[in-house]
Amino acid sequence: MRKYYTILFFSLLLSFHTAIAQNNQSGTISQIKVIEKELKVISKNIEGKIGDPKQQEVRLFQLKAKLEKLGNDQGVFLSGSLLMELYGLQNRNKDVIKLVSELKKMAQGKKDPYGHIATIYRRNALALGYLGLDDASIKDFKTAIKFAETIENSNTRLYYLSLNYENMTVYYENKQMEDSLLYYRLKSLEEAKKIRDNNGVVSNDLKYDQIAFCNMAIGVSYLSKTDTKESIALAEKYLLEGLKIHENKAYNILPTNKITMLNQVSWLYLEKEEYQKSIDYAQRALGLEKRIHNVPNRMDSFEFLTEAYVGIGNKEKSKFFLEKYGHLRDSLNVAMKNNADTTMKGEVEKVQKDQNETTRKQWMLVIFVVLSIEIFTLTFWIREKKLMKRKYGMIISKLKDEALNKTTNIITEVQTRGKNTISNQTEINLLSKLNDFENEQLFLNNDISLTSLANSFNTNTKYLTELIKKYRSQNFNNYINSLRINYIIHKLYNEPRYRDYKISYLSEVSGFISYQVFILAFKNVHGVTPSYFIQSLKEEDSDINIPKTKGEQS
Repeated sequence: MRKYYTILFFSLLLSFHTAIAQNNQSGTISQIKVIEKELKVISKNIEGKIGDPKQQEVRLFQLKAKLEKLGNDQGVFLSGSLLMELYGLQNRNKDVIKLVSELKKMAQGKKDPYGHIATIYRRNALALGYLGLDDASIKDFKTAIKFAETIENSNTRLYYLSLNYENMTVYYENKQMEDSLLYYRLKSLEEAKKIRDNNGVVSNDLKYDQIAFCNMAIGVSYLSKTDTKESIALAEKYLLEGLKIHENKAYNILPTNKITMLNQVSWLYLEKEEYQKSIDYAQRALGLEKRIHNVPNRMDSFEFLTEAYVGIGNKEKSKFFLEKYGHLRDSLNVAMKNNADTTMKGEVEKVQKDQNETTRKQWMLVIFVVLSIEIFTLTFWIREKKLMKRKYGMIISKLKDEALNKTTNIITEVQTRGKNTISNQTEINLLSKLNDFENEQLFLNNDISLTSLANSFNTNTKYLTELIKKYRSQNFNNYINSLRINYIIHKLYNEPRYRDYKISYLSEVSGFISYQVFILAFKNVHGVTPSYFIQSLKEEDSDINIPKTKGEQS
């Protein structure tokens, strides 16, 4: 949901052209101009997703090699930056890191008046962050900022600083440091707004694309804190400000960024329970996505459409989009799983093709690359496994720490929660009914809806929605889903026989309309799949050799 792979190409191209005139090393200006022209074409194709990425990669390496022979450092940095952009668009973070190690060596002791080196460090930091290598990531982000602060042109400097401050939020997101995350997104917006219009270096399109993205990112930060009306209001303010830029025909904004914006606005209206608006924006995002084919954005649209149609009670369409979401997610998982093997196979085929020309040094490089891929793949797998285990541990810890006595002093709770549009007595009565609803486990009825529950409480949907948000910090759908998931969590933990039931049965028992919705809700609430949770419980029982009673035998 973040603009991790945009690049200031035209600014770099200008600085590259300027650097050419000052370069006194071997080679001729005419040769470099020819390469510059081809790099411009490749850049447009990469950005527009035109042509074969593999061929573009091969050609960029060839041009980079030519520039190295000509002794043109700025050209090498630019071609390397385009390779990093190409890898970034394909989520090939390991390849970014591998390439940057070479460019970093070249950059040692050199000045960075045009921002080339800042870009190298920033992209590497981002790739490290995606792989969970947080300490290395933040170190390179700080280095990138130091280089960016030395850029000669003030508008270019502001643009690069804005990119750096926004991109480095990947570190704070990994660390779940929400205040720092919001701080740097606001700082990124502040720098972008300082860029002068029509400055001749950073185009208005780039400036306002960055401003729109910053507004969107800030809106998402507030949207993630849906426990207060203030957070929703701030999320709406920033998201609509960004959307206004995207819908202004004066700016030529990248379609991918516009799709992301439309999806986040869809999410906003989902949280506001304005389901038809949520559907409209998600459908607009899908319509635009059909022209450029961006899988992550399509998955977001499917997810929001699934939840919005649940909200309006259209089970058929909700199921339709959920199946599309599940199919796309499974396909993406398979592609990611095979990515390392495919990369390794490609390297081997490349070596075999060029066998007659390969030197011992090149062979050693290929072996190093293959081993690096294996190491990074293993590291990523271990990190994911640890993350899943930690989430499982959090569930178990919560179950163990729950108090046996769940009686709540409703009157005291109402008095300490602050003012509301509902009278205190009405609020007390409704909260009492809500507690009874939870204790009697009426949420297991799969036909429950906001309207039906409000009617049973003799109130309206507005009051009930406000009550749930105030005391349960959720919208209605998330509230019901979390009750159902926590119900089945307790069953699985306390009654081992449930661990042998099929997922479809567990979803039915807990009140879900389909097992796909159940799996999605389970993961949204606890961060792990029901299958993983059940398997972990079984392994834990096996480790401590807990014997089953007769009634628990499968």
